Amino acid sequence: MAIAENGPGGNHKGKLGNVVYYMLNGKNVSRLIGKTTKPPTLLQLESRLATKMCSAVLSRLKGFINTGFSVAAIKTKDNAFNEATKANKKNIIKGIYPDLEIAYDRLQVSTGPLMPAQNWLVTPTEIGLQYSWDTDPEMPWPEATDQVMMLAYFPTEEKVYFNLFGNSRLSGSDVLEIPPSMQGKYMETYISFIAANRKQLADSTYTGYFNPETAETLNS
Repeated sequence: MAIAENGPGGNHKGKLGNVVYYMLNGKNVSRLIGKTTKPPTLLQLESRLATKMCSAVLSRLKGFINTGFSVAAIKTKDNAFNEATKANKKNIIKGIYPDLEIAYDRLQVSTGPLMPAQNWLVTPTEIGLQYSWDTDPEMPWPEATDQVMMLAYFPTEEKVYFNLFGNSRLSGSDVLEIPPSMQGKYMETYISFIAANRKQLADSTYTGYFNPETAETLNS
């Protein structure tokens, strides 16, 4: 909808039909909206595919990143998904078009100023994944009360298992439960921390992959 400022004879602002009115260098101008007949360039095709691939991954991880980027979204008055997209799109795509792939070791699933996991270790167990990290009995409050966030993503199956509010940082370990049917599947894993009051997070840390022999070629 276009707005006529100062009455019907005044300047117009906004969209009316396929015409957009706007101010440019102090003048009221307009331009037509239409589909281009030019074929897309190689860079445009690459950008479109990268956007599609990034969006597909983040959509599957939305349950986690809604918390992982929640504080960043509040600061920018945006939403968590858009913040995650801005943080990841330019970093997680590798390869030469059209053979693009996701670089899971560059994927960021949370962001913030808290201290990331130190000297972490992830070990498969009978019930899932055992996460451990360095801790200190003299750790100050409230750092000691930060809670671990654990995530395992299964690209081939397009499934994800996570715990947003696990054990305290002071505890030094926690277990992410994974169904027995999924434990032998190819997975990518991550760890982070969130403050007990939910007002701060850490940048996530990539903690490696498991069962690569079960991985399939993925195009998205």
